Amino acid sequence: MINHHYYFSKVRLQLFYKSFLFSYKKGSILPPKYVIWDCTRRCNLDCKHCGAKNKTYHTELSTKQVKKLIKELVDYKVEYFTVTGGEPLIRKDLIEIFSYAKSNGLKTGLATNGFLVNNKNCKKIAEVFDSVQVSLDGTESIHNNIRGNPLAFQKAVNTIKLLRKYSCKQITVSSVFNPLNLNDFQNLASLVKKLHVDIWKIISVMPIGKISTDKSLYLDRKEFLRLLNLTNKYKKRYRGKPRIEFGENLGYLGKYDSSVRSEPFFCPVGFLSCCIGTNGIVRGCPEQPDIDSFQEGNILENNFSEIWEKGFKKYRELYYLRDSKCRKCKHRKECRGGCWVMRLDKIQCSTSRYSLNS
Repeated sequence: MINHHYYFSKVRLQLFYKSFLFSYKKGSILPPKYVIWDCTRRCNLDCKHCGAKNKTYHTELSTKQVKKLIKELVDYKVEYFTVTGGEPLIRKDLIEIFSYAKSNGLKTGLATNGFLVNNKNCKKIAEVFDSVQVSLDGTESIHNNIRGNPLAFQKAVNTIKLLRKYSCKQITVSSVFNPLNLNDFQNLASLVKKLHVDIWKIISVMPIGKISTDKSLYLDRKEFLRLLNLTNKYKKRYRGKPRIEFGENLGYLGKYDSSVRSEPFFCPVGFLSCCIGTNGIVRGCPEQPDIDSFQEGNILENNFSEIWEKGFKKYRELYYLRDSKCRKCKHRKECRGGCWVMRLDKIQCSTSRYSLNS
């Protein structure tokens, strides 16, 4: 069956990409559509695939500093301001900050493990955040094992139910698949359906945090092909309720891309989005480690707009073509070098890594 939406989206994406690069060469840069705030490294869980605890910070941006940033984003015509971590709700000022963002016209989003959401605060969370993403990696025993807490599953499920009760505009479940939970896919798919969420986001582990020293949670080829086939099966079965999205970190998927994705793979870093870290350092996305090669500037030292317009050269000037394999690849226009985080472990090319076109 032809995925018409995918191919129409592909045309729109190609037009946007060409237009952006043309304007960039002329010295004109549009503001990002999305800015993600990586607000804290602190977390109340201890996930096996965690990428957040690889670095600790002695200070975090203050309430005043974040509100100043929000004013900059509003003046710069950014549309979305979202937050992740760590566990964002550990910050006591989070609702205050995002109430301020919302009152200034920004659309808002939250990524949480759900552990700190309860009947007392959920109504306000649903009011303040236009979208909320809750992590759910399996049914009860599997999710609790992966998340390192015997209450993690029940807390996450209760959070989703409370968000529905208080009419949250958009609820997403995010699931990180690995050898520990792949066999639970169909059970989790049934649960996600029963919970009546809007989006189910499917991703795999990345070479950051704990995974940078432990590769056992990577999917092998057989497992990955099974994940693709299961995703395609349930995408057809559920027909957009919930909408199933396949993670950007896995890059272009060759002949599978149009069957498991609703829209073509595209990494928005430097074109549509960026991330502001715990200490004010700007980088491409929350998953990128806070290391020199990913740092673009610091909002405590320069205006955000200046950092956005002068940084992100590796993405806009197509540094991926310096890789001879990418330069010669027939899929380079669809892939554009894949995910820069996966590139840390030289696994950015899923078509090659998993022999997807064979």
